Amino acid sequence: MKKVLKKIVDLINALAIVALLLTYLAPYIDPQDFWPISFFGLTYKFWLILNLSLVLFWIILKRRRWMYNAFFLLIGFQFIARNIQFNSATKSNTDIKVCSFNTNVQRVYSEGNTSKEINTFLSTNKYDVAVLIEWLDKKGRIDKDEFPHQQFIRLNAKRNKYNYGLRFVSKHPIINYERIKYTHFTNNMAAFFDVEIDGEIIRFFTVHLHSNSVSSKDYHTLVNVDLGDEYTDYALNFAKRLKKQIQRRSEQTKTVADAINESPYPVIIMGDFNDTPQSYAYQQLKEGRKDAFIERGSGWGATFLKPFPILRIDYILHDNELECTSYNCISDIKSDHALVEATFRLNK
Repeated sequence: MKKVLKKIVDLINALAIVALLLTYLAPYIDPQDFWPISFFGLTYKFWLILNLSLVLFWIILKRRRWMYNAFFLLIGFQFIARNIQFNSATKSNTDIKVCSFNTNVQRVYSEGNTSKEINTFLSTNKYDVAVLIEWLDKKGRIDKDEFPHQQFIRLNAKRNKYNYGLRFVSKHPIINYERIKYTHFTNNMAAFFDVEIDGEIIRFFTVHLHSNSVSSKDYHTLVNVDLGDEYTDYALNFAKRLKKQIQRRSEQTKTVADAINESPYPVIIMGDFNDTPQSYAYQQLKEGRKDAFIERGSGWGATFLKPFPILRIDYILHDNELECTSYNCISDIKSDHALVEATFRLNK
């Protein structure tokens, strides 16, 4: 019996290390070339926690094998930093305060319209710029006395009776804007807005990438241990759907990255990537830029709150011309996403 248990533990340990190494490769491999690698990026925190647990397990047993797991954790320290931060100090001198919030269509279909609360929250926290994703324009408004410069971009769909899209609001003049067109039909959007702040122009990219579309039904079905033919068919169908969503997100990422690289102005990227920091999408959009969470964030960093607050999929990235002075992840306002905010100093 001991030999059997030892082999099982050895197998789990080997699997944990191999899977962790695959998560390190996920940001650098295009899902268009090999999509299964993205699964490991999505589940990075699970493999991280499993390896940390195994380190403690081997230490308790006084086995030197803990050093193997610890070694592979250490070589991926940069990836741990993308998910967990312990910054304690913020800088007080700031020039602009921004936020990104996926409003979950203002909760119209669940706990009521919260556009009034959103408006109050934005005004109270004195943001210079805010992007509101999944916004139903006929179901809410943002005070133009507080944010005199506003632009709504509507999803181009005939059945869009609520004017679904994204709303960009600013205390500073929006001198130009443009929707970034994806090459396929989707309920997701991206756009850029040139905003003049104290004589400087910053190009804000608002990004909403394709979702994995994993429902609670999918989760409960897939964790069912009854491995019959029906389960197998469902799992295969789910894998095909997941492949399509992941590859579509990769395609959208490339379109957005091309637009960003053409910007003549310093860039701030805000939005819902629907992917983790261990993903191809994040790696492409962050390339050559900084992540406000890494610079000034603290804690676990989770922004997607359902079914558990585990995944960080909402981001604020910025060019080196801007210095991040603070970052916060706020779940006080109702949505399935947390609101993410950051402040910046312009390095003139």
